[in-house]
Amino acid sequence: HLYTMDAVGVMEPDQTVELLMWEMCPDTMQIFTKKVCKDGPEATKKSGICDIIPGAQIDDFLFDPCGYSMNGLLPGGYYITIHVTPEPHCSYVSFESNVPQENYMELMEKVLNTFKPSKFLMTVFANKESIAKDNHKQLENKELVPGYTRADHQFCTFKNYNLTYSHFTRPII
Repeated sequence: HLYTMDAVGVMEPDQTVELLMWEMCPDTMQIFTKKVCKDGPEATKKSGICDIIPGAQIDDFLFDPCGYSMNGLLPGGYYITIHVTPEPHCSYVSFESNVPQENYMELMEKVLNTFKPSKFLMTVFANKESIAKDNHKQLENKELVPGYTRADHQFCTFKNYNLTYSHFTRPII
């Protein structure tokens, strides 16, 4: 279900970008275990999460025996949040941020290079005041993400927001 405000809406820029990733690289997922890292800060540094959006004030946690969660705050009220389920039979990573960008390609590449998923879903939800409102135009390109094939792409226009949904997979060799 998707709920939107139809009456007045938000009059200042508002956006959210999400990457939901599965079938993760097993070597990368090992970082998010107590066998490889002693705590959240070590996993954040070793994985490269600290370089995805530099300057974030990070609160991170490495679960025992495995799993990871982090929340980061940025100036201007912006955030980044990442959750990792590293087990091979159900590996999954979620990434979310409200950092405004006209084009999320560089951010998407950083996230994909950090986690190396086989499949991912990207959504951009942006109101008409946001610089991200036309992000769907970049995502229309089927060859946008090297090494991946776009399996699905949808664009929805609501009264106050645009929603872009794109699903990508690596070709089976």
